[in-house]
Amino acid sequence: MQSLLQDYKERLQGVAELIQGSDELATYLEEETPELYKALQDAYEPLIAEIYQEVADNHPLQLPELELVLMNPFFEGLFLPRILGYNVLRGEINDQIKYARPQEAFKKILLAIANSTNFDAIRQRIGQTVQLGFALSSDIWIANLLDKVDNKKVKAFLQSMIHDRFRDLEERRNLLSRYKKQFTHYNFLYTSFPETVSELKMEATALRSFLLNRIAFNNSHDSYIDEIHKLIGQKAFYKEPEFIEIIAIISNFINLNQTETQHLSNALNSCRYENTQFNQIYFQFLKNCYRQGVHFGPDADRKFFGLLNKNEGDDLIKYYNLLETIHTKGFIHEDALDAVNAFYAQYEGMSINNECLRLEILQLFHKVVDNLTEPEYHSFFELQKTFADYINTFGNSAFNQETESMCMNYVKRLLAFYKDKRSKEYQEVKKAVSSGFTELEFLTEKELVDLFKIKRKKKETE
Repeated sequence: MQSLLQDYKERLQGVAELIQGSDELATYLEEETPELYKALQDAYEPLIAEIYQEVADNHPLQLPELELVLMNPFFEGLFLPRILGYNVLRGEINDQIKYARPQEAFKKILLAIANSTNFDAIRQRIGQTVQLGFALSSDIWIANLLDKVDNKKVKAFLQSMIHDRFRDLEERRNLLSRYKKQFTHYNFLYTSFPETVSELKMEATALRSFLLNRIAFNNSHDSYIDEIHKLIGQKAFYKEPEFIEIIAIISNFINLNQTETQHLSNALNSCRYENTQFNQIYFQFLKNCYRQGVHFGPDADRKFFGLLNKNEGDDLIKYYNLLETIHTKGFIHEDALDAVNAFYAQYEGMSINNECLRLEILQLFHKVVDNLTEPEYHSFFELQKTFADYINTFGNSAFNQETESMCMNYVKRLLAFYKDKRSKEYQEVKKAVSSGFTELEFLTEKELVDLFKIKRKKKETE
């Protein structure tokens, strides 16, 4: 954890003073209705949210202290429901859709809300959050938390958030999935950088999620470069699979200065030499990232390849040599196809090397097709031969299905865009799909007829 910058402290103090001197607070304290608290919230939560987002974007390791400051009664409980939600989602979840470890930060913030004089107003915004937090926690943990709540009314509310149906794993999974969707566009993750192997084992999942999340949000990493430097230099970590995944993320996505890049390269290659399972772990990392929708592409691939000692000539070097050919020539080029064929033939079809290659090619397909506009449909249909070439090379049903799904999604976009069935564009699309999609076995003759079937309007009864 890093200390909160003085500038943030002063700005927060200014917001607290505004709240305490406001007409909205004075009016609320006279009647204490939910409507008047909502007016207070609407007036001052945006000021808190602005500072919070600035810290989250630029100094994320300072978030714990920021959240501690916001628990001060001078803020009247504003923004605490949002922070409560953030902390519910920060916890590591195991296969049983339960917290891997007790979430003390969640407990601390929930108790701050429970002890707030404004609890009756705040409770209207925390119901689903508490339900999820309790569903993910153990019965003992919940009982210990409730023991710390003295107010009978508050305790009764919290007890009402415990639902037996969430003892079912699928119910918990669905609740978590629905809840997470509300926070998709919020940047709120925090992490600790481990200093011992035991800390690495405990913190690796959170650190991995933190880094990938910041990469997805295109955030700066400048505020924790010192922590990254120290982490990379921990030689005791080099044989640990968790560290290989973390250094893989840093190597692919985080840009460092020349000195730090050399430091990273030395550590990465030391890991390769000291851990005989490095390649297997790394390919598994790639596979998981591809499946989770993490985008690599030429920049990331070249960045990682540039860090490797090329003298080894192992499977990893062969893979990245192939990717360099694909990125340089383009996946449509005959040389790229020949290189893919040559690489693919060296391994079993279901090997992890070949699976990663298929997933990489699918990413490249999606990058092109998903960004085509409707008027660019000629370019799409020109790609059908290339799709067929890769389908024939890989002979893999999962690859075929994903390619088919991608193509059908684009065709459905075209049919929604070109609604006039007599138009030149519609007829061209119909002709190209009719010939190409049956050859690729994306559609049967019957499915083709159904796709372009004219839906006749029912005659109005007189």
